[in-house]
Amino acid sequence: MQNPINQHLTLIFIFLLLISQAVFGAETVSDIDIELPDDLDAMLGSSAPSRQLLGGYIKNETAYRFDEPRSFTKIRNSIGLNWQYLPTQKTRFYTSVWAYYDHVYDLFNYDTIAARNVRDEKEPLVFLEQLNKEKDDRRTELRELYLDMYFDNLDIRIGKQIVVWGVLEGMRIVDEVNPMDFHELITPELLDYRIPLWTFKANYYAGKTGYEFIWIPDLVFHQPAARGSEWELFQVLDTTTKPKSFEPEFSEVGLKVTREMLDAEISLSYFYTWDDYPTTFRVVSLEDVQSAEPTQEIPIFPTYTRMHMFGSTLTKEIRGDILKAEFAYVKNKYFAIVDRYKDGFLTDDGDVQRDHIRWGVGYDFSFAGADISPAVSQTIILNYVSYILTSEFDTTFNLFVRKPIPKYSAVFSMLFIRLINFQETYVKPRVTFNLTDHFQVTLGADFFIGQRTSFGREADASADGGLVTPEQRARFLGNFNENKRVSVEFKYNF
Repeated sequence: MQNPINQHLTLIFIFLLLISQAVFGAETVSDIDIELPDDLDAMLGSSAPSRQLLGGYIKNETAYRFDEPRSFTKIRNSIGLNWQYLPTQKTRFYTSVWAYYDHVYDLFNYDTIAARNVRDEKEPLVFLEQLNKEKDDRRTELRELYLDMYFDNLDIRIGKQIVVWGVLEGMRIVDEVNPMDFHELITPELLDYRIPLWTFKANYYAGKTGYEFIWIPDLVFHQPAARGSEWELFQVLDTTTKPKSFEPEFSEVGLKVTREMLDAEISLSYFYTWDDYPTTFRVVSLEDVQSAEPTQEIPIFPTYTRMHMFGSTLTKEIRGDILKAEFAYVKNKYFAIVDRYKDGFLTDDGDVQRDHIRWGVGYDFSFAGADISPAVSQTIILNYVSYILTSEFDTTFNLFVRKPIPKYSAVFSMLFIRLINFQETYVKPRVTFNLTDHFQVTLGADFFIGQRTSFGREADASADGGLVTPEQRARFLGNFNENKRVSVEFKYNF
């Protein structure tokens, strides 16, 4: 089998050839409408004129961190291209790519941009000196490449794509098909941090009922930020046991049934998948972990594990407002544990397997000219025991507000996320000015509030041996409390 990287490079090369064919023969860039040669239509078995459309954007994103050490952390120029070709009325070929280059690393010191010496000031000095320094300064990626085929009651999509099963934006309850790209944590737009996968998707329609089947042989998991960067939270170790892509026994499969009933749209789904976070099996004394030198390897065995997900969604209009709900029952997920018997050793290889429930409810309504969408979600671990590291009940509150400002041809939006158990908050305000039909400028900010993760031991010059054992806690958003930033974005769509 050809190396996946080589496959991607080949596909990108083919795409660029197709783009060049379209661009060099076009009089305008916007909404290119081209009649292809008659022999190409004949070759594809169609007597109707073929059509293709080209679009995309050019964008600059600049961000400045106003916590110490103050610095520009992003001066990223990017381009996105999408192209679709319609050889017949019942087929469509679509592809999109994007690429960026970040100039910030050419202009500022890496250690200042990453700010790890400040964020990890309680870590031993040798730990900081041995941090990796990977730059997230450039990327070229084939985002989507798929073929649509339309029949009387059946639609088929084959290729690299994104499949969205959830109805609550920003909450992953049923919507677990595509993994996430954490290169900038959760700050990008929803579609930008979903990772497309090579997928076969078929939709069959029978009256008011729709059936969707997906088969995913392409196994990609959550992707962490660059090692040592300002957004680093977790890393996938080289020793992690991974299932092999494009081997049938490791594939993911799912089925969703959607039906209109009781003036609502209701779905039931099943997804046989892999946990996108590896389970860190470990056989080790906690005392060894706490006393280990930074260069000492700890015997852990990260492994991706299988899960069964049974899900349901509901969307219902109520007097012009929209009620949304999701529910998922997840079997066979592993949860990390602490020292069960207080004897310095971890049992059960450091993890226990439990089923858990996820649920979420949201309500979209309008008030004073603004669209307002509050939502609450919760994860509940069944058969809970006190030595599981994660809380039995984990609750999150989300609020999204969008308000047009016609006087200034602008739109204000704000995303607010509150992790109740961790007492952490993320706030993302944005104002977008539409200067023309194609050009827009966005001013924004990202605020993180909360405590950092604390495991093992911390440096303390006043303590015996220079190390102390702090409160042991796991955190998410609080790890980036010092990453507060303001940003500006210039975007031209064509």
